[in-house]
Amino acid sequence: MSPSKSKEEKKKGLTARQKAIIEILTKFTATNPVTVSAISEKLKLSSRTILREMPEIESWLCENQFKFIRKPGVGLVLEESLENQKKILELLDVEAVEKVYSKEERRKLLLGELLAVKEPRKSFYFTSKFKISEGTLSSDLDVLGKWLSAYHIKIIRKQGLGIYLEATEENYRQAIANVVYDFMEEKEILNLLKGNHTAEDTPKIEVSAHNRLLHFLDDTIVKTVEELLSQAEKKRKIKYTDSAYIGLVVHISLAIKRIQNLEKIQMEQQKLQKLLLTPEWSVAEEIAKGLSQKFQIEIPLDEIGFITMHLLSAKIWFLENDMEINTKKNTIRRLVKDMISIVEQQLGVSLKEDEELYEDLIQHILPVVSRLSMNVHIKNAQLQTIKESYKDIFQATTKACELLKKQANVDAVPEGEIAFIAMHFCAAVEKLHSREKQFLIAVVCPTGMGTSRMLAANLKKSFYNLEICYILSALHIDTQKLAEDGIDFIVSTVELDIDYTYACVSPVLMEQDKLLLTNIIKTLEKTKALKSATIKHKNPKKHITKKEILHMTKIGTEIIELLENIRFFMLQQVSSSEELLSLAGKLFATEKQGADMITRALLQREMQSETYISSLEIMLFHCKTQAVKHCRFGYIGLREPFCPNNKKGLVRGAAVMLAPEQETLCLQVLSTVSGALIEEKELIKHLHGMEQNAFVIKLEQCFGKYYENVLQSLYHPQKIV
Repeated sequence: MSPSKSKEEKKKGLTARQKAIIEILTKFTATNPVTVSAISEKLKLSSRTILREMPEIESWLCENQFKFIRKPGVGLVLEESLENQKKILELLDVEAVEKVYSKEERRKLLLGELLAVKEPRKSFYFTSKFKISEGTLSSDLDVLGKWLSAYHIKIIRKQGLGIYLEATEENYRQAIANVVYDFMEEKEILNLLKGNHTAEDTPKIEVSAHNRLLHFLDDTIVKTVEELLSQAEKKRKIKYTDSAYIGLVVHISLAIKRIQNLEKIQMEQQKLQKLLLTPEWSVAEEIAKGLSQKFQIEIPLDEIGFITMHLLSAKIWFLENDMEINTKKNTIRRLVKDMISIVEQQLGVSLKEDEELYEDLIQHILPVVSRLSMNVHIKNAQLQTIKESYKDIFQATTKACELLKKQANVDAVPEGEIAFIAMHFCAAVEKLHSREKQFLIAVVCPTGMGTSRMLAANLKKSFYNLEICYILSALHIDTQKLAEDGIDFIVSTVELDIDYTYACVSPVLMEQDKLLLTNIIKTLEKTKALKSATIKHKNPKKHITKKEILHMTKIGTEIIELLENIRFFMLQQVSSSEELLSLAGKLFATEKQGADMITRALLQREMQSETYISSLEIMLFHCKTQAVKHCRFGYIGLREPFCPNNKKGLVRGAAVMLAPEQETLCLQVLSTVSGALIEEKELIKHLHGMEQNAFVIKLEQCFGKYYENVLQSLYHPQKIV
């Protein structure tokens, strides 16, 4: 039997489904035929669907001179030798597969066609391209019409003329930019921006649709836009998030292409005048100037206005203190407080004390207001998950977003944006529930040492909801004090003769021990649920002592002293860390004697072990000295970094931390600063950028959390290492 015709002679490609059916057929012989029902079960398709595909499959096999037989009541057979069956599989490997599109995929491709070409197209063009009926095309256009109506775009269908879109230039651009996000994930857009346009095995119709949508993103424009955005970022001290950066490239590249095609955009003069007053305008003006020079085109004021609007929606964080931004933040702060109150009322939980939720929402909603006012949509891949898994939180957030709608002066807040905001509330509620489920326990053994620590380690591994507050000796159990401190129950390695809920277990928890603890926890959960209806967790301490008040006062004083005396100093260059040390001594000393004293103390500390932190590109000078009476922090920045002694990397500056000689409490305060420098990336950015005001604001937030934790520890004393 002759194998097959050449690939060039084949008249029609197979669909992926047809290819899969043929692959199954090659695995069966005349003595062992395969039934339609077996194929349908294998491919998870109906028998009717398989039968509908068979004429095309028979045609392809016949065209390639392979013998196929249907045996009624028996099954389907390929009467070919094993050698020819292998040749069928080889032929399938090189066969061009025609993709069968889902309804959603087809509609997206159809939308791409409509947006890519403004001229009318006959309905036959679409029905033949997508292999659909006139009725299906009409249904698809009805659905797409609803999507486009959000951008005030109409689909016009005129008999004898064709199908086309009717819209203003502003709406047209906005729709194209947003449909890009509907077509592709951000990773895919990034690949396209980098020039990796499509994989070789991508079906041609899909390649065509992407090209039509992104024809304005040619390499020259994209490269230039990226360069200009990067320059603006460094010069103006702004920062884009990754997703915002992609959006800016898409929007600005689209604008350039439309300008080159003589497509003009107009903006209301009142709106333009408002934009002129924003700090983003000067950034947009600078970008426009660069674009004008690079592409030899004139960028009108209206276009600069639209670039400004996109900058407003692009999560640009100005690193300098700006009155306009502070005013916006104050407005958003009030809005966020009101939104949290609404969600609290809807869910019946208390969230107003959650500072993290409050700050995160402020940072999130600032750019959301701009996006909404511009009708910019962003994709939220978690939308369905949030709606299904956190239905009550999504509904409560939707209610709260009525306030956001008024603030942005829009008719509706898209579900994607609501879901992003709901995600913050989900995290806060989960955290709240997790806290409510925590049980405070004391661990007891004969001496309070040895086996108790082994038991504590095992409890941590096995029970996430147990917080170990005390490790005690069996001889020194004060049940009255444990009750006052809110201890829920005791876990002991020995039997106890006390009137208090306890579990006696092995130091290495056995299965029966875990079961015993689980039962106690379940019983207590019911008790807690009843109490929480009228009162939250009881404070473990009834009052704070005078000594503790004094301790907190001292901590507060040192924090204020440090924050109000932070000093920044910029140098052109130094050649070594020793030279930096000498300068560090002068940062907080008014006389030479004090400066020399600080320098000697810093040098002595540095000789013990070098304080260069390569990941932060700074020296972290610190010491105790009699030259200061309170905590001090300063930073020496270098315009020209240098290489540290026998180390790889660069030194871009030196943080200087000083503590009084006798005051041990100051060490706690300064350790908070050093910890924050390592954990909070923003602080290092502010140091390298010599942005003292921004640094102080951020450090103040870190101290706020620290102070709160110290205060909380007075109520929940934990005495384990």
